[in-house]
Amino acid sequence: MKNIILVFSLFLSLSNFASIRWTKIHSENDIDIYSRTSKSGILPFRAKGKISAPIKTVLNALMDLPNKNKWSPKLKQVKIHEVLNSNEMIISEYYKTPWPATDREFLLKGKLEKISDNKYIIKAHSINNHKYASKSHIQSAVEYLDVTIEDLGDNTTAIDFKFHGDFKGWMPVWLTNLIQKKWPLRFIQGLNSFLAEKV
Repeated sequence: MKNIILVFSLFLSLSNFASIRWTKIHSENDIDIYSRTSKSGILPFRAKGKISAPIKTVLNALMDLPNKNKWSPKLKQVKIHEVLNSNEMIISEYYKTPWPATDREFLLKGKLEKISDNKYIIKAHSINNHKYASKSHIQSAVEYLDVTIEDLGDNTTAIDFKFHGDFKGWMPVWLTNLIQKKWPLRFIQGLNSFLAEKV
């Protein structure tokens, strides 16, 4: 009986989570930004757009971590701590946060999943590891960070970027709102511009 109740409760929890829909809050340059209801402190956002480049070119740029700071907004540096296998690693991303807030570190375990030749997903989430954590940065807690890319043909790639996490520490409301609306927008715009310069 207890097992039945547990399974039923889990089903209800998953159903409630699935029913929480993304709401569009901003559109700019054919990029749509979404948000969803969340607990206090949690910052969820989603961005959907198109990159004017073939999927393999987009994938190579996303996986070229040493050069990611050339186009990803407010990213100072990416440090690779451990390569677990050919598709999985532990990294830190260090972000500049506008004054008066403190800079953030995303200490992540990331994985590349190939769905098909035309679709890939990069997934990441926070881990706790004092050996790799920076003392000069606030540790953000990322529940999930998913970047899905899919080939649309004609040298065009769809990108769907989802984030759900807590930036931790003190941050003014105006800055939280700015990050939610503008950071994912600048992420896609930055990647698009970076790849356009390479053509």
